[in-house]
Amino acid sequence: MITSEENFLLLLVVSAPFFGSFISTLLMRVERKKPILKPVFSTCSDCGHQILLMHKIPILSHLVLKGACYHCKTPFSYTYITLETGFLLSSVIAILVLFNETFDKIVFTIFLAWIFLPLSIFDIQQQRLPDLATIPIACAGLLQGYLLPYVTFFDCLLGFILGFVLSAAVSILYSKIRRQTGLGWGDVKLIAAIGALIGWQLVPWFIFLASTAAMIYVILQMIIYGKQAGKERIPFGPFLCGSSWLVWIYSIL
Repeated sequence: MITSEENFLLLLVVSAPFFGSFISTLLMRVERKKPILKPVFSTCSDCGHQILLMHKIPILSHLVLKGACYHCKTPFSYTYITLETGFLLSSVIAILVLFNETFDKIVFTIFLAWIFLPLSIFDIQQQRLPDLATIPIACAGLLQGYLLPYVTFFDCLLGFILGFVLSAAVSILYSKIRRQTGLGWGDVKLIAAIGALIGWQLVPWFIFLASTAAMIYVILQMIIYGKQAGKERIPFGPFLCGSSWLVWIYSIL
């Protein structure tokens, strides 16, 4: 017999692409400096035609329409299909990997992915990480020390402090030595927030994993596009978000 918890997880999986599509719309309106809630119905940014309901089915409509507007054939932003599939895959992965874990761990892991994915896209688009996202993550990390039995508040608080001190030191030293910004303060706040989430024990491993992933990305860019690509500024947020999600899963297994 299917339990209410299993029904809720099934509902999350089914609704995941729709949430991803909705968040994509909000991100695109922010990028284009348009009102977030107006117009209520989505329109093509190129021809202005209202997008039909049948053309809003996540993933499926992208495949059928080949990722373009039905009227003018202008390609839609990669943000839509990225978040639609990202929300769906992260939900499925969380359930499969944490199948034997408690319900609250699975749900929290899914919601973390739903926060980290749009935050990564936002950092790519805007080259910044807003306090509106980093502060709630830090609060959630500290609150779990009170609410959840498998972590202590002291570990979360120490993780927050350690993450902030280490990243702030790197940011300040880099700025003084190179006379330019290397690690932005948005990144520093996110590292501190994630430190509160995963605890102080895993902060060094999380930073190492994120830095290694970013370094590999830069090396690949240089191999493909030449040495000049290595001088371009890259958003660190996606690497922090991806690494923290993996470390979080490891920490609760």
